This record gives sequence, C-alpha cells and structure tokens, in this order.
Amino acid sequence: MRLILMAVLCASVLAGCKKDDSKAGALNVTIGYSGFTRGCVTVTATDVDNAGNTNSLDVALPGKTPGTVSVAVYRKKDWGRVLSVTTQLHEVDCDGPVVGEPQEQRAQVPEEGSQDVAFTVRAIDGDGDGYFSSDDAEGVVSGTDCEDRDPAVNPKATEVCNGKDDNCALGESDANDKKVWFVDADGDTYGSTQVEACTQPAGAVDRGGDCNDTDAQVRPDRAEFRCDGEDDNCNGMDDEDFDVDGDCKDELKCNGKVACAATPSQTTCARLPTENPVTWYADGDGDGFKGQDVGLGCAAPVVGAVTQSEDCDESSIYVRNGLAEACDRLDNNCSGTVDEGCGTLAWTTQASVGGNADVTAIALYDEGRKAWLVGQDKLVHFDSTTNTATSFTRASCKGKWKAVWASASGRVFAVGDAGRMTTRGPDPSDQECYTLATPNSNAQTTLYGITGIEQPKDPTVYVVSSQGKTFKWVEPYNNPSVDLTEFGTVSGNLRAVSSAGSEDTLLAVGGDDNAKAVAYRYDTASSSWQPDLQGGAFDGQLRGVRVTDGRFAYAAGENGLVLKRSGGVWTSLPTVFESNGTTKAGIRGILAFSEKGIYVATSEGRILFYDGSAWTTAYPVGTALSSLDGPSPTRISAAGEGGTMVSFTAPAPPAP
Repeated sequence: MRLILMAVLCASVLAGCKKDDSKAGALNVTIGYSGFTRGCVTVTATDVDNAGNTNSLDVALPGKTPGTVSVAVYRKKDWGRVLSVTTQLHEVDCDGPVVGEPQEQRAQVPEEGSQDVAFTVRAIDGDGDGYFSSDDAEGVVSGTDCEDRDPAVNPKATEVCNGKDDNCALGESDANDKKVWFVDADGDTYGSTQVEACTQPAGAVDRGGDCNDTDAQVRPDRAEFRCDGEDDNCNGMDDEDFDVDGDCKDELKCNGKVACAATPSQTTCARLPTENPVTWYADGDGDGFKGQDVGLGCAAPVVGAVTQSEDCDESSIYVRNGLAEACDRLDNNCSGTVDEGCGTLAWTTQASVGGNADVTAIALYDEGRKAWLVGQDKLVHFDSTTNTATSFTRASCKGKWKAVWASASGRVFAVGDAGRMTTRGPDPSDQECYTLATPNSNAQTTLYGITGIEQPKDPTVYVVSSQGKTFKWVEPYNNPSVDLTEFGTVSGNLRAVSSAGSEDTLLAVGGDDNAKAVAYRYDTASSSWQPDLQGGAFDGQLRGVRVTDGRFAYAAGENGLVLKRSGGVWTSLPTVFESNGTTKAGIRGILAFSEKGIYVATSEGRILFYDGSAWTTAYPVGTALSSLDGPSPTRISAAGEGGTMVSFTAPAPPAP
C-alpha cells in the first residue's frame, strides 16, 4: 500500500513542490510490521532547519500480517531539503494508545525521483483484540494488553468481578459490579463503615447498620438491653423498652419519671421536684397514739400512719401526748418533765406477810391490788384493799415453790422443786390446791419459771425447768394425762419465761454450763424453741425476763447483768452495782414499762430504776428481795426474806 502524504493533506503537504510537478522529488517512507494486524502508525515529517515546518499523517494498518504500508513525502517549496521523519505506533486504531518509542530517520528529498526511507516495527497481539502484549521482550514493542491470550482482557474491557484484571488496570478494584461490605471493628457480625470489593475483605461482614462499632453488644436485630441513654439495637431509638419518662413512684412512694439508673439495664424512678417526702409515724406500742418513726415517704409506709407525732415514747403504753401525768417516774404527758408536782415517791414495807417464811416469788393481779406470794410450804393470798393475808396450808398447797403467776381472775399457778406444780382460785373457803408433777420428774428437776397467756375461759400456762425442759398446762388443770404436755427441750438451765400475750412472743432465759446468759424464742412455725442468745456473749446467768410487746424484751440476772432485746438483737444496759458501788448486784427480778422505765430488785434488798441513761435507787437497802412484779408503773411490789413485802402505789398527782 502506498499513500501520498501531501495528497491526504491536500495543500498542507509535508514538503513543498508543485502539485502539478509530477517529477518533483519525494521520500518513499515504508513501514514494515509483524506480529499484529490491527493498529495505526503516525508518520511525521519535520524541516530539520526549521522545526516549525512539520506535518503528520495517521496511517491505518491494512489488517494483514506481515504487512507493509508506504507514504510518499513531498517538501513544500519554502522548506529545506533535509527532513526528519518519525513514526509512532498506536494500538487498535489511530485513536488508540501510543505504544513503544517513536522511530526517527533523516533523509534529503531529492530534486527528482524518490528516496526510500524504511521503518520496521514488531509487536505481539496474540488474541487479536488490537492490543499488544505488555510482555517486555527484545525487539518487540510492549503494549497495554496484560493478558494477550484472552481477547476479553484489554484496556478497553469492562472490569467485572471475575477473578481477573479485565482492563489491565488496578486489578479488580475498579470493577463495576463490586459487592458492598462493612467493616466490623467489634466482631459482632455487624459493620458500620461501607467498603466495596469483589471478595470479602478481612475484618468485614456483609451486614451493616452497626451504630456503635466499638461495642460488640450494640448491634441491630436485638432487644434494647440497657437503659443508658443510648441506642443499643440501632433502630434509631434510645431505651425504648424501658419506659423512660413514664410515670412511676419511687421507693418512698413519691411521684416521678422513669429514668436510667447508674447501673446499666436498670431503671430508677426520678422523683419530681414537686414531691417532698415527710416522716410518718405509727402506733408501735398499741396505746392508740402514733409516734414510732416508720420512715420517710410521700404516702404512708404502713396503714394508718400519720405525719405528726402523737407519742414521745413508742416503747410504752403509759406515755403519749395528752395523757394525764402520773406519779410513776415516767413522762406520761410528753411534757419533757417527769412527775411534775409529785414530790417524793414513797414505798411501804410490810414484814411477815403470811408468816415469817421467806417469799421466793410474788405475782400481782386485779391492777396490782391483790397478790399471791409463795415460798417453802408457803402459799399466801394478799389483798391490799383490806390488808388481809390468807395462807393456804393444806398439804396439797405445800411445796418448795420457786415461781408463781396469777391470772386476771385471780387463779394462781406455782411451780418448784421435784417438778411439782399447783393451782387454785382465790376463794379462801376452798382450802385445797390441785397439785401434780411433771412427767419423769425427780428430786433434781426444779421448775424455776412460769408465765401464762389469758384465754377466753382459763389461761394457758408455760413452765421452764433447770434441765432445759419446758411444759404447757391448759385447763381444766385436773387431768395430768391431758392438761400437761412437754413443750420442748433446750440446752441450758432455764430460770424464767415471759410473753406479751401470745405464743409467738414467748422468751425463756437462763444460763449455760459456764454461767453465761442464754435465751430461747418459741417459733410457732416450727413448734420449737430456737436459740436467741447464745455463745457466751454476756457473763451471768439470767434470773428474770419481761416481754413488753413483740418488739421489746428485758432480762436480768447475776453480775449486775441487764439486757435489752430490740429488733431481735440483744444489747446490754449499764451494769447494776450494789450500794457499795463496786460489787455487781445479784438481780432477782425485773419489770419494764418503757425503754426509759425499768425496775430491778437485788438480793441486797434494793430496787433500782433505769430512766434510759442511768440507774438510780428507787428503794434503799432493806431485807433481801427475791421477786418483783407489777401490772403498771403505778403499782409495783417486791417480796423476799422473812415474808417482807415492799410496795409502791403512785399517789394522785396534784390538780392542774
């Protein structure tokens, strides 16, 4: 093939000669090629003496190999005769990529005829797609086809995800069908940052939507599991499962709004600014007036509670706001002053009540106006209204009596040595007593303590012994196979028992083998005595106990030991000393009417009073005392050696 460069360019010829001068000299440029069929060669002629005189012609290859193309180059008349001729190869067609380095030759255009200028080029297009192999081999022009065995792979191909570099650029990174992946930084199988790739990148997953990719617990498709002001399930809502800002009441029953607590997954009730809790008071001692602090709240913590205290001492039914003041060592009217206007509180002493025999125990009834006194072979009824003592001396009424209890009707129950018990009514015309012994009793079994619980007809009586056995005595008190039963056994030498009027308040006290204080509580659920004070915490055998209600109990005994039970916990009150101030007292009886109103009687013969802070002498040293009783703080009696009976009856307070 032969092309005339000037003819293609019309008037703009590479070299100047008259078009009608058929004998004008020319350069006959030939380009020989092999290894490919498609392509283009750009031929450029430039005046060596004047580089501004230049012209080019694109010559498409004829589509066969090997092959040759020719171009006739003429000079223009104002050009020099020496021309620089260059050839530049293109892939595919004349608009295709330039490949290889340009080739240059200089030649002088003859006056007439032609001068041959020959070029050769070799490139490999093995798959016939018009793009040359990019393999760098000697003598071969390196092209842009990175896979010359596959016509579908070349720079103009569309890159897709198929495991190969279709367009010979950037691998598959520029594929137009890449999949979408998401970087999963926290490893919860949900990602956040989107990436596109043909294959799954390391650390990426195919699920997105993770709104916190630093916390593996936060991800879509799960429950909102924490109340924390955050979107834990990435649904665009915070804490939707926790009713945040919903109406609620806090632990003090104050209105509030649900809010997240400091602990994740928990909520709290944030109190409204308008809700202010107040202190509530309930009736703890059963006197009908409320003064026991039952806590703060915007509503009553217990039924019937009030916000104004009506009682300054909720440990006593003898003290409350508005109650008349009595001369009894208590601040009955909550005035802040005890016994205002009362003067000295006097005690009366009577000797040889019912004879000279010692009294071991005394029990009062009929609001303290009447009493039963017992001792060895001594059972005496005393009526203070007539100052009459009646002794019952029949053999059935005799015994070594250690303890006594009287019911509201005046029936007496006495217990003592050899496990013996006796009972009778107050009628002096009937001189006989009903006496029985505990099962399997012997000379070593001593019954030391007794108490009773009133019933609609006759009371039920509870007895404790030196061997830790307890007994229950129910009416009609004349059939030992029916009315007397064992009531449980504990470890210890029991000396006293008391209740607040029900079995579930029964307490029995005494000492262990090391003369340490012990106490047992009767558990109605298991029908058994349960240890309530053990382990040698207090030094001294307990000789007496008083249960004032289900909340408070008091016990006392050797070594001046006085204990208080509150909330199921035993604590010690100040030690009681004898009149010399150094010897610890042997306490033989205890009464309690308030946390600030406790009496004890000592073997030295004194009666002392505790006002909540210290012990003071209520009755000075006299005859040794062995027992103390009283239904109220206005009537108290003690008894002891030689039939001595010491009594206190509160005088009427002065008129207001």
